Amino acid sequence: MTRHSNHLREVTFGSGFMKRLFIIGLICTFTVGISQTRHHPAHKKAPAKKKTALVSYKKDVVPIFTTYCLPCHTEDQMNPSLLYLDTYENMMAGGKHGHPIAPGKPDSSILIRKISSTPPFGDPMPMKRKSPFPKDTLVIIRKWIEQGAKNN
Repeated sequence: MTRHSNHLREVTFGSGFMKRLFIIGLICTFTVGISQTRHHPAHKKAPAKKKTALVSYKKDVVPIFTTYCLPCHTEDQMNPSLLYLDTYENMMAGGKHGHPIAPGKPDSSILIRKISSTPPFGDPMPMKRKSPFPKDTLVIIRKWIEQGAKNN
């Protein structure tokens, strides 16, 4: 080999060229690996949970009580249950049958059970209803109790 061809060989296949080729190969492998990982089903984000809307006592529950309960359950009316729903404090104090609300536990709450079609005692509430308590209204009260029955 001549000196010229040796020099050409060193430039073309020398250690610097091999290092560059090796680094380029690593970069390509790394890039392809990342792109495949992003599209792999195990690395997809879980769908965001729907946040349950906060039920407000003043905005959501009081209007229901006003419509369905307050014709009878006020301190001004003679009520045999002694349960008064005209204020949050009166409601939480309870009546003759105990506390109507078990915060966080709608199924244990007397109020929920009394407005259902099969109450644990007495007649279903409200007394003078001609049709079942509206399901969407019952859902609001249940959610409010589930969320802790707060005076908000």
